[in-house]
Amino acid sequence: MEFEDTTLLEQNKPEHPHALRHLAFHDVLTLDSTQNTLTWWPDHKIIPLNEAQKRFLSCLLLRITSKHQIIATVWNESYPSISDNNYHQLLFQSRALFKRFGLPDGLLITLPYHGVRLNEEKLIAFTQRFS
Repeated sequence: MEFEDTTLLEQNKPEHPHALRHLAFHDVLTLDSTQNTLTWWPDHKIIPLNEAQKRFLSCLLLRITSKHQIIATVWNESYPSISDNNYHQLLFQSRALFKRFGLPDGLLITLPYHGVRLNEEKLIAFTQRFS
């Protein structure tokens, strides 16, 4: 995965991945943490995100794929009391959000017994198609 030069940090060394202001995957996706939005550039769609979705997508854009690391990042201080069900519900809601906004199926890939990752191959295909 290649991040654009425009990726900005709120601080020099953020304690949490969601402390990043903008994360981008080529010219396809941009996560704006200050506005809680995900921009899908091929169709110029701006997708509003809740706090958990924003933190979840920050993890994926930073290649954090472990379910346990994602849970610790998304739910922060309360993560010890978070169950796998909360994680699976967030994953389900994120897929539903992508579908509702017309993004292609298969952007999130479940990694059995590990977690989830972005389908970088599919995203790169979109990059090549629209560049």
